[in-house]
Amino acid sequence: MKIESFTNSLVKMVNSRMMLLLLALVCVNGASAQDDEDDPRESFKKARAAMQKDYDDFRKQALAEYSEFVRQAWKKFNAEPAVPAPKEQEILPQLAPGADQETASWFGKQMSKLGDLFKSKNRKVPDQLQPKQEPQAKAKKKEQKPVVHVQATVQEVIKPEAPTPQPQPLAEVKEETFRQNNYMKFYVFGTECKVRIGENCRFKMKDVSSDVIADLIRDEFPKTQYDNMLYDCLQERKRHDFSDWAYYQMLYTLTQQFYGEGTNEAVLAQAFLYSQSGYKMRLAHDESHLYMLAATRHFIYNKLFYSMDGDWYFMLEGKQSSSLGICQASFPKESSLSLQISTAQRLAMNPSNERTITSTKNPDFSFTIHSNKNYIDFLSTYPSSMVNNNFMTRWSMYANCPLEEDIRNQLYPQMKEKLEGKTELQSVQELLWWLHGNIDLEGVIQDSNCFLYRYDEDVWGTDRAFFGEETLFYPYCDCEDRSILLSHFVRDVVGLDCVLVYYPGHLAMAVNFNEPVEGDYVMCEGRKFIICDPTYIGSRVGETMPMVQNEPTTVILLQRG
Repeated sequence: MKIESFTNSLVKMVNSRMMLLLLALVCVNGASAQDDEDDPRESFKKARAAMQKDYDDFRKQALAEYSEFVRQAWKKFNAEPAVPAPKEQEILPQLAPGADQETASWFGKQMSKLGDLFKSKNRKVPDQLQPKQEPQAKAKKKEQKPVVHVQATVQEVIKPEAPTPQPQPLAEVKEETFRQNNYMKFYVFGTECKVRIGENCRFKMKDVSSDVIADLIRDEFPKTQYDNMLYDCLQERKRHDFSDWAYYQMLYTLTQQFYGEGTNEAVLAQAFLYSQSGYKMRLAHDESHLYMLAATRHFIYNKLFYSMDGDWYFMLEGKQSSSLGICQASFPKESSLSLQISTAQRLAMNPSNERTITSTKNPDFSFTIHSNKNYIDFLSTYPSSMVNNNFMTRWSMYANCPLEEDIRNQLYPQMKEKLEGKTELQSVQELLWWLHGNIDLEGVIQDSNCFLYRYDEDVWGTDRAFFGEETLFYPYCDCEDRSILLSHFVRDVVGLDCVLVYYPGHLAMAVNFNEPVEGDYVMCEGRKFIICDPTYIGSRVGETMPMVQNEPTTVILLQRG
């Protein structure tokens, strides 16, 4: 019998119990209380108990059926080669015309050093750094032309990925209070979690053969103690608002700590908890080691993957192997892991040293904040990815992740107070100037109290996009990081819709004002979005960096709220 038909039969059984339960409930509401054995309330209790038993049997019988498929459904697969993230050309920051004399002098000194820096790293020296020949005679002063606001050409619009509900267990996981284990505490990104687990949850694997794995799934995991372990894991996911990615990290930490780091037992226990929580995974092995491959809705860069039945499966932990024996058995109603982070994760506070960030244009626009190092540690594990085979989608995943609550509580009231009484345009301009900060391509500025621009490749050795919290924590950031963070402030503090605007090698953002605002713009879905570029130093709202002004754009829509 196929597992799908098995599941359908159980669903019919549970649905019939549900109908009896509803009928019993109607009887309870429609009849007066009785003292005899025909009391409708007793019928309701019996129907509810029978339905709960059906739910318990449903999951455990599905697990037993699944074990038989695990015994047989193995096949050799070769991994697809890891796909590197696309490499972007480097666009230098520029200074806007009309910037104050002090800023212009500083910017000129910065730019004068860059030619040698580019040559030393075997990079092509940009035109703006090439030495200019002085004209033999001064040209006649041209009449000042009227300002023309440029409408950027939009060649593609990236819509936000629709939010998806988190995977759920096949059936309700019942807490068992009889002979329960004690809680074991463990920490995930500095945050305490606790799960009931004890010596009766330990098991040994003599090898990684399909029979050994199937026997453990059939005989070991249906035991009551594993119900409590799974129940507690799901409660921790709910308590901390863990995203799929954070929940995966939690299960990995728990099983590695209890069963032993790098052991086959830890992998199998994680696979059990992961699949019984509703996630799609496949077991795999080589001659001696067991692995768990996670199906993902997002394509992850720089990792080997296995393509099966239209899904991508990634080995998120362990040695990357080019060939594995993979079990193709599926579990009912399994769902792929999503890398969306739609709510701020509730992680314990571990405050960093305070950092003061001051606008170089307006010294009064200054904020002193601390970051949650636990949150920064979590975000640093986030893999670079895309959805729908479109590299541009990764920025919306970063920008649509809400800022951590403590950061919002520190910044937003102060920002709103400083922007009180200002127009929408004035408010966005203050925020834009705050993000402009400074440039430090050589990494020589110490203890700067503003945002510092530097290339990811020079800091991290590779391209790395930041979540908003990371831009506020790390000393260096680039165009995409600044644009993503600015979009948070404009959406959350000023209350305006934003889009990210991608030019080849450069990311800016644009704002849909409620009041008339002049400037360069993009049109998207019938609305005008005015360009704001936090890498165009000293620029005003509506000014586009000249070197990208005539380039076609991709507009990335962002969520608000």
